[in-house]
Amino acid sequence: MAWAVALACWASPADVCSADGEPTLPQPTVLRSSHGQLVVELTAAPGSHLLHGRRWQGMLYNGSYLPEVWRVRPGDVLEVRLHNQLQEITNLHFHGLAVSPLGNGDNIFVHVLPGQSFTYRVEIPAGQHPGLFWYHPHAHGRSSPQIIAGLSGGLIVEGAERFYPFLESLQERLLLFKHIPDPTPDWKELVTVNGAVVPTLEIAPGEAQYWRMGNIGADLFLRVRVQGMPFFVIATDGNYLGRPRRMEEVVLGPGQRVEAVVVGGAPGAHAFTSVPFTLEEGRPPLPERPLGVVLSRGLLADVASAEQQVEAQRCNVARSIDALRQSPVTQRRTFVFSRTADRQKFFINGQQFDEQRTDVTVRLGAVEEWTLRNEDNQLHNFHIHQTDFLVTEVNGNPALLDSLRDTFTLPAAQQGKPSVVKVLIPFTDPTLVGRFVFHCHVVKHEDKGMMQTVQVVRAP
Repeated sequence: MAWAVALACWASPADVCSADGEPTLPQPTVLRSSHGQLVVELTAAPGSHLLHGRRWQGMLYNGSYLPEVWRVRPGDVLEVRLHNQLQEITNLHFHGLAVSPLGNGDNIFVHVLPGQSFTYRVEIPAGQHPGLFWYHPHAHGRSSPQIIAGLSGGLIVEGAERFYPFLESLQERLLLFKHIPDPTPDWKELVTVNGAVVPTLEIAPGEAQYWRMGNIGADLFLRVRVQGMPFFVIATDGNYLGRPRRMEEVVLGPGQRVEAVVVGGAPGAHAFTSVPFTLEEGRPPLPERPLGVVLSRGLLADVASAEQQVEAQRCNVARSIDALRQSPVTQRRTFVFSRTADRQKFFINGQQFDEQRTDVTVRLGAVEEWTLRNEDNQLHNFHIHQTDFLVTEVNGNPALLDSLRDTFTLPAAQQGKPSVVKVLIPFTDPTLVGRFVFHCHVVKHEDKGMMQTVQVVRAP
């Protein structure tokens, strides 16, 4: 607990502190849709914010390092009027939504110049699955600096209780992780939760809480653990499992989200950390990073019984993963991820990104198997826009995963032997017609070229 006390209340002068001195977990402002639409005025501009005991200069949405969280429903129209007051090009991407990439939809080829505005109109399909998503800039070459500077926020599509009705009675906690490079010797990366440093979360022994966790930073991998409290994972990237899966820790690569139920443990303070793990062969593991403190307060309770009740829950709603598992493969492709030794150029199939080039053309209705071959000795995080995918195999072993993803970590090559991941990608939704991208979501790798375009066309 010493590290937690040392950082007490450094998130913001407006933070409320717990009795133990740490700031309580801040809650972002929420904008909710009404009568089938949500209209947002979003200004990207230079700004500063107080963090870790000093003032940071960055880029902020509406003047906040923790911008508004948008909550919408399937079938809604989301209209975002983006005003660019930066000194550089920017734009918007709605990460994870199965929406149109055309025109003023989720179109990352839009360039909003300094001083200009652009209105995005995103029609959320009635069949859009609920879950935690996020929004961020996707201006090639500047994505990582803009996200690190503060430009990212949360987006929730309502309806999780349709898959797991018991969630409706639980307290929901939104935990959005960001990171800032810190020049001081003790911190290689400063990690925040909802814009706070080492905040406190309260829970009662035996109480079940619904945690929606998202890594909305640019480049940092997190391996998240709460001492003495397992995660009962119910969704990955907004895709719900058939039953809760007990895990002692969860890995959140850049862009990934996990929704889980946490049951309060024995009374006392429980460390909430990102534990060390290896990012790259031949280099030291990522260090442990404090994320927060979970305070379990209240009378003793039968925690084991409460956990069993969570594990007994089942999802009885039809899921798209079941249909995808039965779909015949119409095309197979291989994509190789690599880089130069000096780390200045990153490639897919030996090519750097070119916005004017279309790399892959897919016919609407196809279900393709992509083999993702990582020849680099560090992790990469595969992400494709507009659609989810099913991971079927990792290094020759069946993946046996029970939920779809929109972002997945490719293992690093070991002793010169590439890792190989196979995925099934459905290009069956007519909403996908258009041109979009897939890339490594370690965004500095994307900025250095590790991205390609895919165009979905209607069959003649």
